[in-house]
Formats: sequence, structure tokens, C-alpha cells
Amino acid sequence: MEKSGEEESSSTNIGNPLENLFLSIPTDEDLRRTYFWEARRLGEKEREKFASTKRQTRLDKLWKAKWHGALEIKERRGELQPESSMSERTWGWEPAFGLIEGHRFIWWRSERHFDTGEAPLGQIFFAGHSGLAGLSPLDLRELSKEEIPKVVSIFGRGTKEQQKITFLAPSAEVKDSLENAVIDASMNAKVD
Repeated sequence: MEKSGEEESSSTNIGNPLENLFLSIPTDEDLRRTYFWEARRLGEKEREKFASTKRQTRLDKLWKAKWHGALEIKERRGELQPESSMSERTWGWEPAFGLIEGHRFIWWRSERHFDTGEAPLGQIFFAGHSGLAGLSPLDLRELSKEEIPKVVSIFGRGTKEQQKITFLAPSAEVKDSLENAVIDASMNAKVD
């Protein structure tokens, strides 16, 4: 007896879900790979948590940091070209990690560079004429409207001479807390 088209398709439809069920059961290799990547992800989270705790302890007990956080620093890119237009940026924002310790602001390339004990990229001492700097007309022309409310300029004695550095904070709240810490560090009596 021959099956009609409808009967044939209904028996195929019943077989597919059952077959799919058996084919979807993970093999030992599938489970091994899943557990491997999940363990690796959880291990990375634990390492980050441990590094963060260790960093915070170092900042509080060893450095006695009044402020610390991730920022972006304004750095010149390459040589200044005479034919470049003013609308072209000859600088860019590079990641940085900064802290205020006593009467100085110190910055590294990243939290990892701080954690591994690498030398800082620079530091500014809040001695004499130092503190917060306003944005110059050139700064205002170079910065976007979104960047201006989050920019902080700090000046003071660098390693060789007076120095001004410009940072971009991740938010207006971080900018305010950094500015308050700079004012506090530069205005307090110089007794450490």
C-alpha cells in the first residue's frame, strides 16, 4: 500500500523532533569545552577582583591617596605640521591612571602599570603657583561640546619646570571630585 503525501510528511515531522532531541544532548567534549571557558571566565573575574582589592589597599595604606581614578590624558601625536588646519587634531586622548598623594599628582599609563610597579609617566608638585587651570581659547576651540564639561587642567611644578596637563574625566562627577582633591592638595599647608 502506498502512502499519500500527507501521511509521509507527518511521519517525517514526528521523527525530526525526536532526532533533534537526541542530537542536541551535549557530548562529553561539548561539556568539557563549556566548563573550560566558564572556569576561565570566572577565574578572570576573581583575578580582577583580587587586583582591585590589592590596588585599593595599596592606595589607602601605602600611598595614602586622597584621590585616584582612571582618566584620559591629552597627548600630542607626532610632529606639528605647518600645513595642518586648526580643525585637525594634532593630539589625542590616551588612557591614564592618576592619583593625588600628599601635595603631588602622579599618573601612569594604566591601572595595570600602577599595579606592576612601573615608573609613572609624570608628576606635578603642588608647590608655589599650582592648582587648577582654566581652559584657554585654543583649548575651547579644539575640544568638542561633550568634552568641555569633563576636562580638567592641572598645573604645578613638573620634574623640570612648570607644567600644565589636561585630563578628560569619564564623567562630570569624577571631574568634580578630582578638582576638589586638587584644590585641597594645593591649598593645604605643606606639611606631610
